[in-house]
Amino acid sequence: MRYLDKNERPKIKLPLSSHDQVIEFIAIAFLLFLFILPIRYYGDIPDRIPTHFNAAGTPDGFGSRTSLWILPLTGLGLWLLMTIVNRFPDKFNFPVKITRENAQVQYRFATRMVRILKCVILIMFSFISYRTIQTALGKEAGLGRIFLPVFLILTFGVVIIYLFKANTTSDQS
Repeated sequence: MRYLDKNERPKIKLPLSSHDQVIEFIAIAFLLFLFILPIRYYGDIPDRIPTHFNAAGTPDGFGSRTSLWILPLTGLGLWLLMTIVNRFPDKFNFPVKITRENAQVQYRFATRMVRILKCVILIMFSFISYRTIQTALGKEAGLGRIFLPVFLILTFGVVIIYLFKANTTSDQS
């Protein structure tokens, strides 16, 4: 079995499986929700809103309500970037050597990981945006203590599961 360097890897067009389509749909739904939130609440919130939260989820920085647009715009930028990057899995760095035999499986795992991470990021941005608005309206007191651990577990969990699957599948190829 010959290992391929990045320039020799096959360029495979991976059709979206039904799982991938669901993940993409969820990501787009949360991206839209991320834009709907500030549109819906912009006139209701005060001029000064929380713009930063400490590790305990308590607001520790404040700014103008126009800062509500930072997360939707950042989310859109990340969605675009991750969507474009996902079209070129042959350029990814992999935890295993890529061969002609394992390329399709490894590309599928890697692109799915990027899709799921995109979804997790947009869900978390939506949660932050929602809780920021609710905190500004006096209905919540921040993100909550559980936010940071949940975000970290989800993010690193996706990566760890990917690494495990990529390495165990590589051993069988």
